[in-house]
Amino acid sequence: MLHPTSFAALRAGTASFARRRLLILLFLLLPAAPRPGYAQLAQVEVPDLRLIYVPEDAYIVPHATSTFLNSLAFQKRVFDFTPADPVTVLLTDFTDTGDASATAVPRSRLAINIAPVHQTFETMTANDRMNLIMNHELIHIVELDRAAGADRAFRRLFRGKVMPSGEQPESVLYFFLTTPRVATPPWFKEGLATFFDTWMSAGIGRAQSGYYEMVFRAMVKDGVPFYDPLGLASEGTEVDFMSGTQSYLYGTRFMVWAARTYGPEKLVEWASRHEGGRAYYGAEFKRIFGLSVDDAWTRWAADEKVFQEANLAAVRQYPLTPSVDMTTQTLGSVSRAYYDAAKDTLYAAFHYPGVVAHVGALSGKTGTVDRLATVKGPLKFMVSSVARDPDSGTIYFTNDNNAWRDIMSLDPATRRTTTLLRDARVGDLVFDRTA
Repeated sequence: MLHPTSFAALRAGTASFARRRLLILLFLLLPAAPRPGYAQLAQVEVPDLRLIYVPEDAYIVPHATSTFLNSLAFQKRVFDFTPADPVTVLLTDFTDTGDASATAVPRSRLAINIAPVHQTFETMTANDRMNLIMNHELIHIVELDRAAGADRAFRRLFRGKVMPSGEQPESVLYFFLTTPRVATPPWFKEGLATFFDTWMSAGIGRAQSGYYEMVFRAMVKDGVPFYDPLGLASEGTEVDFMSGTQSYLYGTRFMVWAARTYGPEKLVEWASRHEGGRAYYGAEFKRIFGLSVDDAWTRWAADEKVFQEANLAAVRQYPLTPSVDMTTQTLGSVSRAYYDAAKDTLYAAFHYPGVVAHVGALSGKTGTVDRLATVKGPLKFMVSSVARDPDSGTIYFTNDNNAWRDIMSLDPATRRTTTLLRDARVGDLVFDRTA
């Protein structure tokens, strides 16, 4: 029998040995452990820019850096703007569709998806996507980050730009005091950014897009009333199933009208937060333009209708190709469509309010849409990339359109869908009989 003190010593020695074995095991496994997230990223730092990227995307870094610096040079020259802090740019490749976002609170940063942008209906016209994205997003930084004397004083008082918090309602006041132009409606932000990114690309952009003009021409033709600023921010946002497109449409057309009517210099002054100016964007507009935003909006809407009526009159001078509507139902966004003459049926992907996006069959006889398969993650203008085998009738379409896309096949007769490829990095689909 062991003495109690001997037993305690033995137990302590065993525990110590077990700890040493555990430490040795952890040391051996350490090289196999995954690297922390920050160790999987690389960065480039130059004055006013910190660019962060995955090493696999290093090929685009020189171009991204040069387009950023070219755009910033324009902002410095036209707006007399220098960022309050270096702008952090994060390059990602998580989706098959190019996109970006910008914020200036609490620090200036851009998040850019480097994939190609969709140019359906000229909704995203660009001479180069990285050039377009840098121009557009840096205009946001100018709008949101530029500070006058009072803003700078409050930033020093609060030790930076204040992020509003729902748990602390008073933070909204501090937020406005440090970054008043962040507290503006989306149509203001996107309208200015779209106007200037078109200017910076020598007129290639959405401010001169056929799609934007087409929308308002169709509204005038159909007698659809225009939203006023309050209606756009309330009902216009509520019914917008296309992720803020209304703000781009209205904001861009309003900015183009303001620049054409009063001169682009006044638009530059309005976009700039500067000494002697008003913090609130509406008060600053009245100081610069001599009338309220609401009054200017009413004038723009009236001028837009006159302009579009003239366009419609020019179109009506020529005979139109005879046509027959297949349906009176509003179909919203529609993909590339395929017509089966034998069945008098149109196959396409559809996305409209109140119904989940889907691949459907539009009957030429009844005008109704038969939903065949759900589209997961639809794009807002083209819904999905769709192709069709005219011999077998098989339909091919893409899911997860806002991520890495899956390629699906659909038998319209049985409505059976099959996943052919997951996370496929491909362009738009076409069907080749010879393949």
